[in-house]
Amino acid sequence: MKKLIGAVLLVGMVSSCGLGNSAGSSAGSAGSAGSAGSAGSANSAGSSAGSFGSLFGRRNRVEQRIDPVIQNNGGLISVVKEARFERARGGAIIRARGVAPRQGYYDASLYSATDLQPDESGNITLEFRAKEPQFQTNVLGERTREIDVGIFISEQKLNAANAIRVVGRQNQISLKR
Repeated sequence: MKKLIGAVLLVGMVSSCGLGNSAGSSAGSAGSAGSAGSAGSANSAGSSAGSFGSLFGRRNRVEQRIDPVIQNNGGLISVVKEARFERARGGAIIRARGVAPRQGYYDASLYSATDLQPDESGNITLEFRAKEPQFQTNVLGERTREIDVGIFISEQKLNAANAIRVVGRQNQISLKR
């Protein structure tokens, strides 16, 4: 009797892990069948690898498409609180901290309308942008509304620039080389 119960439990555990190969299911599907870039999309239908799939050699491949021009449709952040320049291999990382007018701003970035090319005066201008929340949020203390962002700039683009400006709605900070 104990062997029968043990065998039933073992079969139940194995089948619940999704280790079988059923033709219509797609465990681990993160999106619809037509979306490129979702795990378990139309290209991997019939694979039910689940979370243990990589242990047995079956992997769902995620195709990631990266747009070479990063755009942020958000508005300028209210105040740029600080900006700093950090050397990195092959260039530098520009880090900035801004203060949003209220809680909930998201998808923040440093955006360059000129593709990180300096203007006629030799300045690279970075707009500190963030998307506004679609719902009503509170206005709490300044520290809770701070947003940190960063961007990598290659050595070639830095050599052509005299300064880097981080621009917000109410102010801007210039970093000299």
